[in-house]
Amino acid sequence: MDDNPNPAVMLNFDGPEGQSLFRRFLVWCFPVEWESTVQKEADAVFSHLSAEDERAVALVAAMVVEDGVNKLVAAYVPGYKDLAAKSDFTFSMRIELAQALRLCPSRLLGAADTLRRIRNEFAHKLTLKTFDGCKAGSLESARSHLRQIQPAMELNKSNREIVTNLASVVYLALRGYSFHVTRLNQYIREEKDFREALHKHCIEKYPQIVATK
Repeated sequence: MDDNPNPAVMLNFDGPEGQSLFRRFLVWCFPVEWESTVQKEADAVFSHLSAEDERAVALVAAMVVEDGVNKLVAAYVPGYKDLAAKSDFTFSMRIELAQALRLCPSRLLGAADTLRRIRNEFAHKLTLKTFDGCKAGSLESARSHLRQIQPAMELNKSNREIVTNLASVVYLALRGYSFHVTRLNQYIREEKDFREALHKHCIEKYPQIVATK
């Protein structure tokens, strides 16, 4: 089975070797037509927003990405839905939990955190009406994250385009990795093959322990 990334793909969701459970997409972990389905989920949300209302764009962009973070962690943590239902379990805390679990490349969650910070700027400053009024550091962070994911991106994108594009591709990435984590979790918790493989691994890796039993 080939797990090498397709050079024709324009989106880079990869991460460094050894720093996360999954460092790149594996085609055999996906359901059929997953990409178009997930992309439509994100596009449908943004299509209903007024082109003039950038405050709404910022809020919904963060909500879309937060949903992606929720799906990623829920795929790994059986009791996550109950935890996520708590009102004091903030978006920031969800991102930190996802980062601690190291399920996917951390830069994707860093991008999610940038979108969270941009949302907070609108939430905490009533006079802020457009992305152009956001902190320069937040906007540059968003642009940098998008450039890492889309190396061939156009350089003249507006700040609004940067935010909406970033939210869309980060959601796509997190949903993609959530399928990987779901497959792994099902294998660990449900398949007899995993227990047998773990048994074999322990015998081979720790023979001195097995010999004392």
